[in-house]
Amino acid sequence: MLRIRNVKIGVVVLLLVCVQSFAGYFIEQTYEDVPAKDSLSPISFGGELAFAYYLNSVHPAILLSGELRLHKHHSADLFGVALFSGDYIEVGANWRFFFRGLREDDFLRLGVSFVSFERENKSYFPPRVTFGYGRDVLFFKNASFLCRLEFLASYIIGEPLFEKDGIFYREANFSVALNIGFYLF
Repeated sequence: MLRIRNVKIGVVVLLLVCVQSFAGYFIEQTYEDVPAKDSLSPISFGGELAFAYYLNSVHPAILLSGELRLHKHHSADLFGVALFSGDYIEVGANWRFFFRGLREDDFLRLGVSFVSFERENKSYFPPRVTFGYGRDVLFFKNASFLCRLEFLASYIIGEPLFEKDGIFYREANFSVALNIGFYLF
């Protein structure tokens, strides 16, 4: 009982420290008085929860990414993906084109990556091309974080992803995905 009480006290103290550090953020200036600005910081990093659909099932994954804003309309990033099921690991690079050049904006994504998986005790590392459409969303004007929503379609060139079904293999080169992310800038 004492251990549970100490954990509860620790959580409350941690929450109070977090609230104290951001307490003045929303009340120092009213929302209408905040000067309108769009800060395009050059570097952002974050993660996404990805839901990839291939072989007639959804495969959840975690994606970690670091993005460099090259211009107000262009960015490049490096990313890594690991599926919860352990089917494959992916590393690659993306280029994004932002339509309006603002922090909260729609974008097109073009990516190239390599997928690593094993099949019958052999390792494969085929390339994958990805095309997607997404949107960055700011919940507060001066926030230093954003949420990202992306819809993606990708094609593996070469050895396909597989699933053993009895004595047969089902294979898939094409997959679609929905990514929901959180990025700091």
